[in-house]
Amino acid sequence: MSSESLTEAVLDKALARALFNDPRIAAWFLTRTLFAGEVASCVFCRCDNPWSSVQLEVPNAVTGDLETLVRQCETDVLAVFATCDGRRLALHIENKLAHGNFTPHQPELYRARKSQWRGRPKLGTYTDASTVLIAPIEFYERLRDCAAIFDSFISHEDIANYIPEFGTPITTGV
Repeated sequence: MSSESLTEAVLDKALARALFNDPRIAAWFLTRTLFAGEVASCVFCRCDNPWSSVQLEVPNAVTGDLETLVRQCETDVLAVFATCDGRRLALHIENKLAHGNFTPHQPELYRARKSQWRGRPKLGTYTDASTVLIAPIEFYERLRDCAAIFDSFISHEDIANYIPEFGTPITTGV
């Protein structure tokens, strides 16, 4: 595959495929999240950008009063892991390329979405969730304050040790 054909969507598919089909990669990835101490296997994984309306309270720029913002938004990769005691743990994964940016309130909407989607059958019926940002280190360092809103960060450089596509220079994409 040439670097010109690698996009965020191609990387999302490579990650979803690896998490669902390779228990070694899934276990490694899980250890890099808030669920690091859990023993679980990936039982549900979507990279077709599941989306819905999400509500988020934000302060009004003028008055400071809280207002409810409703946005249609998506998760790049949704991976659900099952533990031996029956819990289902979801990872809401946002994938960014080196020169990308966040949309307004994107990290906060991920945090709201993980709670609002809990228990939905078409989204893996998970009981607990965490947000994960995956991106090149360059992206994280450039947007550190917003990136830190995610529960976890895993660099493309680290993922490349397990999924070769993440080590290929990307010259196109979002």
